[in-house]
Amino acid sequence: MTTYDEINREERAICSHLFRLLHETRDGSFANGALAQFLNFLQGRSITLLPDNGVFSPSGLSYTNVQIFAEVSLIRDAYFSKKPHVDDLMDSLTKQVMEQEGISRCRLFSELPPILRDVTETHPKQIRLKAKQVGVQLTSDEWKVYGAIQGMFNAKPDLAITVDRVLVVIEAKFTEAFDDTQMTRTQNIAQIWTSTFFRKYLGFSSAPSYCVIKLGASKHNPDISWAQIFSIVPNFYDTIDRSFVAFEGARKLLNKLMLE
Repeated sequence: MTTYDEINREERAICSHLFRLLHETRDGSFANGALAQFLNFLQGRSITLLPDNGVFSPSGLSYTNVQIFAEVSLIRDAYFSKKPHVDDLMDSLTKQVMEQEGISRCRLFSELPPILRDVTETHPKQIRLKAKQVGVQLTSDEWKVYGAIQGMFNAKPDLAITVDRVLVVIEAKFTEAFDDTQMTRTQNIAQIWTSTFFRKYLGFSSAPSYCVIKLGASKHNPDISWAQIFSIVPNFYDTIDRSFVAFEGARKLLNKLMLE
């Protein structure tokens, strides 16, 4: 009998089991747990740490400030926590997006007409829509900047890991290939997460190094493959464990689709 685990192509389902797995340890130490084994797969992959362009070296980690987050909406949640006094946060975000998009002339959030920046009237992901509805003219550059901000409020990178002075953001795909536009957006989001208004929520008192990695099927040339994940599952779960069953179903599906 075929189970749902063997046909479920939803990446959030398998990522939920990965989130659990990454918290598993043998002695209460992340250095001796699944997280270390996961990050060690990046050894020798020449993963660039930004902004200093160093190379990520898992072997040098001491496993302090370890936190693991799933479906991360830090920009959205930080905005909500600051309501109704959001101008400083949103102005900082707008400036960073302008720099990322190569735009020099754009009204900051606090300079927009009240209807577009009043937290009771318009959410940041609705600025362009509301402007169109009420007849507020945005320049083409403003349209681009606030469109990028809209995308950031909607986006939820699959997993984020803090370890020592490094932020590792994971863009996961299960059966699908990676999308360059999505990867660029995730890279931009990770950069913003390390900035003054956001990094404190991740336990950083100053700007950390960061990287974005791909997790996916071997066929799509990820930085870490699901096949590698499957190899560490038996180190922590027996065959009747719910996550073991889910990972085994995922392995069978990728094998069936000749993606593993």
